[in-house]
Amino acid sequence: MIIDNKYTIPYEVPFGYVDEKCRFTALAFVGLAQELAALHYSCAGLSIPHLQQKGLTWIISKQYFEIYEYPLWLDDLVVQTWAQTPKGLFCFRDFNCMFAKGGKKASLDKAFADRKEAETALYTGAVRNSGKTPAADSAGGNSAANPYEADEASPCMRATSCWLIVDSASGRLIKPDAHTMGGLTFCDERMENAALNKIALSDDWDIEETFSPSLLDIDVNSHVNNLNYVRWILSFMNADFCRGKLLRSLETNFISSALYGEKLVCRCKQTGDNGCVHSIIRANDGSDVFRARTEWAPASDLSRDMKIEG
Repeated sequence: MIIDNKYTIPYEVPFGYVDEKCRFTALAFVGLAQELAALHYSCAGLSIPHLQQKGLTWIISKQYFEIYEYPLWLDDLVVQTWAQTPKGLFCFRDFNCMFAKGGKKASLDKAFADRKEAETALYTGAVRNSGKTPAADSAGGNSAANPYEADEASPCMRATSCWLIVDSASGRLIKPDAHTMGGLTFCDERMENAALNKIALSDDWDIEETFSPSLLDIDVNSHVNNLNYVRWILSFMNADFCRGKLLRSLETNFISSALYGEKLVCRCKQTGDNGCVHSIIRANDGSDVFRARTEWAPASDLSRDMKIEG
């Protein structure tokens, strides 16, 4: 749903995107942002398959995430994305993720009970609206809260990103115009204090791991999906450094596209007690593919414990 030029949907944290303590993962936040961007662009006929029919495609250039709290399995969220007015070649997009009203569950049992109530209300409402069983009105209708109502005092994540439109055949960057942007509407609200800067590399590295993208890493543009670069840098880290911490901020630079079968090197350097710089290069010539900077915080500062009654 478009609300104030922001694509807005309710979202329930699924089991497939939580860690060993039932917390939504950092990679899941990045994946959610990608999904939101794709859905919003699709509303204006600007999905990658639509652009491919014109010989064009989207690529992501940079992004920055700040995570304030990791929701738990079955927490209810309200998530948003919106496009800003293009500046030259650059298409900026922001994201906002908040707990829904009543969405931060007191316990897993409460989450299951709320979910059952919502499913029952949805079913009885569907039956009632079908006109087949008028007696279903006695069930009381949908008593669930408005799933689009966010608790703005309980943010989970904010992010900003920069995208480019590229000619698929030549690789030439295309300036956004009425032809390429279709019916997309804009909201010029920006994430505060979020600069998308070039990330400086380290002179030496604590970790260097060589690997190759698999068939499962390739996206609709026939190169590595941007989520996999983030997955790789979070995989090739010092386990002792990560123990007891959660990712607080992530900044990324997408420099060139990796392809299936290429040999890549993922590198990591710790910078201080809570920071790391990451790099992915090609093994054959050392050319830049991806850079990132991460900041970490004690898990207790960014999450709550899952409670089970009884």
